[in-house]
Amino acid sequence: MSEKDIRQQIFEIIAGEQNLVDPVHASATLGMVHKYERWTSDWAKFLSFFTDPETGRIFGWEIRRAARPTQKLDYQEEQRTHSYLIKGYMGLQDADQTELLFNEKIEELTALFKANHTLNGTCHEAGPMSVEVIDERMFGNVLCHYTEIRFPVTEIV
Repeated sequence: MSEKDIRQQIFEIIAGEQNLVDPVHASATLGMVHKYERWTSDWAKFLSFFTDPETGRIFGWEIRRAARPTQKLDYQEEQRTHSYLIKGYMGLQDADQTELLFNEKIEELTALFKANHTLNGTCHEAGPMSVEVIDERMFGNVLCHYTEIRFPVTEIV
């Protein structure tokens, strides 16, 4: 398979739908999902990428490939390990106990991949996921929960 196929499969698993063609999808339980890292110099526009149009809540994820080390297996094959970084954002509302909700959603997302070690046949081996950062960040004038989840995915080519 290819990196494009692997990324698409990660996107579809998080978004909760198969055969999606749009680069963004609002998951019923995991918010807005982007298959690539979003950027803009305008913080309001950046937050709009993760704002659910139905609820108005800032909550979403983006998938980024951070590295791809390669190891030679023999004269014909290589092992490539794609290191994906899944970043999550949720608007912080202390009165609504969003810190607890955000942590539940992190666990929900990682559970989607726990028993799917080949990403539905698109790779040799996937995981385990590692939640490396959980904290709060300011985006413009909006305080948000933020997480980084590292996800190694190996393919043999």
